[in-house]
Amino acid sequence: MRFSSLLTAAVALVPAMVQAAIPTDIDNAFASYTKLPEQLLPVLQNVKDKESADKSADALNAVLPQLYDLRTELTKITTLSPEVSAEIVRKYSHAMRQNWGKVYEEIFRLQKQRCYNSLSFFKQFQVLCMMLDQ
Repeated sequence: MRFSSLLTAAVALVPAMVQAAIPTDIDNAFASYTKLPEQLLPVLQNVKDKESADKSADALNAVLPQLYDLRTELTKITTLSPEVSAEIVRKYSHAMRQNWGKVYEEIFRLQKQRCYNSLSFFKQFQVLCMMLDQ
């Protein structure tokens, strides 16, 4: 009786350990989106005053097309199987929370500082915030 209980428990665990294959295009989109903060974060962190904000406006503008393209690609994903969805969460949720969490910390800091009254930076910053809200 004990052996059958162990066998049943082992069989029940096998599907949980099997990882669903994420389609390559979806995997690439999530990988790119998860890594985008590596480019975005330094731009936002460099803004410490009006002068640095003015200087960072072009750098922020240069990252925005990438963000737009990735967001567009991700919004095209309409349905995923529960297995693929679970695999995406397993593979990317920690890094995404960590990386994008740092970006949002900088966004909140810059909002509080009103982008250091830099109109050129504020325009790009506003586009960034609009894209992330969608």
